[in-house]
Amino acid sequence: MSTAMVLQPPPTLPAPHAAYDPAPSSDEDDLYSRLKSLQRQIEFIEIQEEYVKDEHKNLKRELLRAQEEVKRIQSVPLVIGQFMEMVDQSNGIVGSTTGSNYYVRILSTINREQLKPSASVALHRHSKRARRCAATRGRFQYFASQPVGEA
Repeated sequence: MSTAMVLQPPPTLPAPHAAYDPAPSSDEDDLYSRLKSLQRQIEFIEIQEEYVKDEHKNLKRELLRAQEEVKRIQSVPLVIGQFMEMVDQSNGIVGSTTGSNYYVRILSTINREQLKPSASVALHRHSKRARRCAATRGRFQYFASQPVGEA
């Protein structure tokens, strides 16, 4: 009598190329495309951040310039001079203590009766072109000025 033995088939090993799947599953494809999308978003946000920083720096510079201009405009006129003559109803010539003659615009609120030759006037030292008068204070009339000949 012969006996037969039933052997279990040997376990099958995966093929060596099965570990590398050349066609990724849709889950892996979705993850990769999401990664690339997020990387593009990060790059875009970094560019925006750099732009905002540059713009902030430029605006700070502009603010400082504007503050300097406000200080300059609000500063007290320091050049004292003598009113010489009226050119027309709104302009006159003033000789300053620095030796220059200035063609000035006279604000309509200034009393023209006080503007007689040799009347003391104060000019804003930073003005480079004719502007309206800044104010009337005490005995002095304040003018923005422009040197004669530069009009």
